[in-house]
Amino acid sequence: MARTSYDDWNFMGEVQETDRRIRLTRTAKNQQVNSQRNSFIFLCIVILLTFMGLVCIYSASYEMAVNNGLPHYSYLIRQGIYVLSGIVLAVMINVLPEGALRVLSPVLFFASIIALAVDLIMGKQLLMTPDTVNFLFLSCVMYMAQYFSSRGNRLSSAKQYLPPFFGCFLVLALILMQRNFSYAAMFLALSVTMFAAGGVGLFGIILVVLYVSVPVACMILSKSERILQFAGFLIPGLGTGARTEEVLAVRSAVSSGAWFGKGLGGGTFKSGIIPDITGRNILACICEELGFWGVVMIVLFIALYAFVGYAAARRIRRQNGFYSNLAIGITTLVVWQFILNVLWVLGYLPTDGLPMPFFSFGIGIIPILFESGILYRITREKLTGEDTGKVLESIQEELMFPEIYDFEKT
Repeated sequence: MARTSYDDWNFMGEVQETDRRIRLTRTAKNQQVNSQRNSFIFLCIVILLTFMGLVCIYSASYEMAVNNGLPHYSYLIRQGIYVLSGIVLAVMINVLPEGALRVLSPVLFFASIIALAVDLIMGKQLLMTPDTVNFLFLSCVMYMAQYFSSRGNRLSSAKQYLPPFFGCFLVLALILMQRNFSYAAMFLALSVTMFAAGGVGLFGIILVVLYVSVPVACMILSKSERILQFAGFLIPGLGTGARTEEVLAVRSAVSSGAWFGKGLGGGTFKSGIIPDITGRNILACICEELGFWGVVMIVLFIALYAFVGYAAARRIRRQNGFYSNLAIGITTLVVWQFILNVLWVLGYLPTDGLPMPFFSFGIGIIPILFESGILYRITREKLTGEDTGKVLESIQEELMFPEIYDFEKT
């Protein structure tokens, strides 16, 4: 039926509204498809990294188990139990309500501060071990994600920065009092990342780093033996300590793997030459048995893990600042831990090293899988609100250029 009379502006508004709905529907479908694709890719990455970690742990540990009078698969079974525990936590976090996760964040952070204080006062090691320190880092990420998101990631006054700043400074001081500079470097990197995600400008971040670097430098340079220890780690071969010999052995194992390695189970440096070959030093065994290209494959998987994590944070930024901050912090935690492990194994970081994510033997795999479960939940989060900015831009375009629409009588 032909239209007999109409108002041009009303008719154009009808077309605009119809076109707007079509565009929003199409955009929502594309975002949903991309979200499902990214979540599937992320799940595959986590499964592959976990499986590769189990294989590498078995290859590095079976000879040690036999020498200790244990079945050759004993370390693999124990690691499998840790993996199952991490999977259970990852599943639980995916069914936990978001409100409960928000409430849990500050509780875990303050509990971690208390545990650190107990470590220092009682001389115990509750959190300051390579396997458990990841729980401390995760609690910091969760607390700061909740704090900044509750204020819209836009803090209006300097007073609002004081609670997270003093909380992070207290944790950093407790770590430094236990003379662990690699853990301090990890925590400092996470804190800076979360402050950046929370809306702190570049100038403020630089001031924070400079402010914290002064006591760190003073603590390192306060004693002559500490200066020699730090120089020995920066320049492997300087001195005759046990760590120097360990670094030289690791470098020999890395270079012996060449391009394609000696094959799984073919390594020789795991026969007591390198300590903790199944834990923090497992990279030496991987390089020896899988070679350069095997390590490149692992690096690519970690890079893809980072890409999906940061993409999920960017996608959900406007709708859920808490999840976005969490994704940024967790992704940085895994990637930075991998980088610090490589640097420590090769001898460029002092004191204790961090486990290699997904690959080192021990309960450290539990928080890694727990963090990955949170990140997987974020990648599956659906966008429910409309992107107001894009809608306004499309309306303005239609009003300014009405000639792109065909207003024919029907």
